[in-house]
Amino acid sequence: MKSILFTCRHNLKLYGRLQIMNIRSITQYRADFFLMLCFTLFSQLCSLSVIGIIYTNIPQIAGWTLWETLLLYSFLLFSEGSVNFFFQGSWKIAEMINLADLDRFLIRPLPVGLQLLTARIDFDGLHKMFLATVLFLLSQGHCNICRTPGTLLLLLFFLAEACMIRTCMIWIASCASFWIEGSKNSLNFLVISLGELAKYPLSIYPFPLRALFGYLIPYAFVSFYPVGYLLGKPGMTPSLWLTPVICLIFFFLSRVALHAGLKRYESAT
Repeated sequence: MKSILFTCRHNLKLYGRLQIMNIRSITQYRADFFLMLCFTLFSQLCSLSVIGIIYTNIPQIAGWTLWETLLLYSFLLFSEGSVNFFFQGSWKIAEMINLADLDRFLIRPLPVGLQLLTARIDFDGLHKMFLATVLFLLSQGHCNICRTPGTLLLLLFFLAEACMIRTCMIWIASCASFWIEGSKNSLNFLVISLGELAKYPLSIYPFPLRALFGYLIPYAFVSFYPVGYLLGKPGMTPSLWLTPVICLIFFFLSRVALHAGLKRYESAT
């Protein structure tokens, strides 16, 4: 037990140091920082405008009001931002494999997975998390949510598991690059694109899509079930109990995908 705690603490320190190095390198390009900020604001305003237009003509969608859907949107946006800011390196796996850039990670006395996660940092994710927080605070004031310390702790847990599941989904899709020949891997973009459908209540979709978002690409556990539970929507509690199980399964699959991929990796040869 002590060795596990020591390893976790050691890896967290390494993660912090590697990310500090990334932050220092990125802050040298301030123009890129502000351009990305403007792009993030514009893209999110466009997405919010679409939701607003829909609810202008339809007061409720499957029993969900505009503010409840915006609450759903904030969860998705926060989890997306966390991947971009904290674990953006998972997006670069395909590029590093095809350029044989992965070799330098293999010869370092550091965990390969940790190095891959911290291979890049994107301040666009920080902008998204800030916008998601503002959107959540605005939305929850118009929703029927019980505001207690217990609810706050539950909210933090939901956000943590949403970030974990989303990171694992991108990680597994990116690790497919070990088996896909070519410089591009469209699977991670497919996972993100499907997330656009998760901006709306899952109950509006037919059963095949609900099953897809529920278990295969579990966006339902990222936003729909947690937000539905906070809002007191019926039928959310049974599915919510599966959340820790889904987290553990996808974490395990992420480790398996990396280890199996590294065995297949042929380096620069």
